[in-house]
Amino acid sequence: MKDTDFRLDGLVAADEQSAHAYDRAWICRYQTIAQHDVGGRSFIVAFDPSATWDVPNTPNLVSLDVVRDSARGTFSMHSSGHASFAFAQRWLIVRGCPADALAPIAEAPRPADELTVRVEDRIRHSGERLAIVEHQVIDGADVEGWSIAVDHQAKELPVRLFLESLQPDQYTYTVREGAFPDWDAADDWLEDRSTPLPKAPEYRLDAEALRTGAALSRTAALPQAGAAPGTPAVPVNSPQPDRGRSL
Repeated sequence: MKDTDFRLDGLVAADEQSAHAYDRAWICRYQTIAQHDVGGRSFIVAFDPSATWDVPNTPNLVSLDVVRDSARGTFSMHSSGHASFAFAQRWLIVRGCPADALAPIAEAPRPADELTVRVEDRIRHSGERLAIVEHQVIDGADVEGWSIAVDHQAKELPVRLFLESLQPDQYTYTVREGAFPDWDAADDWLEDRSTPLPKAPEYRLDAEALRTGAALSRTAALPQAGAAPGTPAVPVNSPQPDRGRSL
């Protein structure tokens, strides 16, 4: 990763908050993970290498929304810390960044499977639906981190645990979502780990649909009663070919 270049030459901070955000970015030497530029605006996800030496469990991923006003010679900078990449992306998407515009640079670890892609996509598109209440960052030799969030739209099991695990040898990672009735239940599971991570209702429904689809596929592949061996099965309600018409 390379140090983040905010392209602020000749510009001054528009307000005290922006000046403070820039000073911290310069001192901490943020390193760019993903960036999308639109005119004078930049949406950035960066790694904060100084977080290791900060207060324990300080988020080491930072989302930055930078707006340059060349006519006035100023810039504004807003930032937010996160424990996982998908939540860092979500913060910028809520502020107007296109959802598909923040792919990580080549050096970043990749999702290990399709379920990880789906869970992260849910996070990215959750808007203000998920409110983080607790987190554990991945730092140093750690291979696991997590975020506990309240899903304000969930009709059941509103507390969600997003568990991230690294596979350093493969340079990949997985993210899983668990569902709990309350915060204490999520904390208890993290402490105990004697049962599988409880699946969120959304994924249970998806799994049932996949099993049903697989069963229907197997049924459709069976030969019909009375058909000669090797004759492909034809669904009962499918239209029969018009044998009087030339193809």
